[in-house]
Amino acid sequence: MQEKTAVLLIDPLNDFLHPEGKVFPALKESIDATGTVDNLQKFVKVARSKKIPIMYCQHKLYEEGNFEHWNHMSKSHYTIQASKAFEAGSFGAEIHKGLEPDKSNGDAIVSRHWNSSSFANTDLDYHLRQRDITHVVCAGMVANTCLEATARWAVEMGYHVTIISDATAGFSTQLKDAAVNIIWPTIVDEVLSLDAWSEKLNKTASKQTLNYQACSMTHE
Repeated sequence: MQEKTAVLLIDPLNDFLHPEGKVFPALKESIDATGTVDNLQKFVKVARSKKIPIMYCQHKLYEEGNFEHWNHMSKSHYTIQASKAFEAGSFGAEIHKGLEPDKSNGDAIVSRHWNSSSFANTDLDYHLRQRDITHVVCAGMVANTCLEATARWAVEMGYHVTIISDATAGFSTQLKDAAVNIIWPTIVDEVLSLDAWSEKLNKTASKQTLNYQACSMTHE
């Protein structure tokens, strides 16, 4: 079966990535150390240059009453309720500048996740199966929560999974680096820097061109 790839761009929201975002102060050290915002913007450009569709995986918008009558709220739910992060209609809930979807590239907006995994209670798998996707490349926020949870679930669903190590951030650089160097290599197929992934794409494209040229010559 031929490899077919999609990007999973997880929570590229102002509340995480913009200096005025509600969660940004807790991430600032790691974002600055990693160059997260610039790398995410470059990542999107690279994906589009190769016509790789981007699935936008975003957190459920906060609205008053979201958690009424719930039997069990997670730690992230309590945090969101207290901070009103990703509040419906707010600047913080918008996609960060330079990361917006482009329908002409085949990008899609996935139904929103309530907790960490972008697969849980969403239509992400449906979008991927409809496109015959076999490989997913994951990037976004936050390294040790939604990004990792989504990557783990993708592995369980039978996808080949790559995580871009420098297109994310953690609640500390130490936490992010622990995921990159210790945890993710035991879970997913590849953990690559943005530069390494770009180089791999270019090599694959060159190989496909050479194969096409060789095939054309044999039919002349």
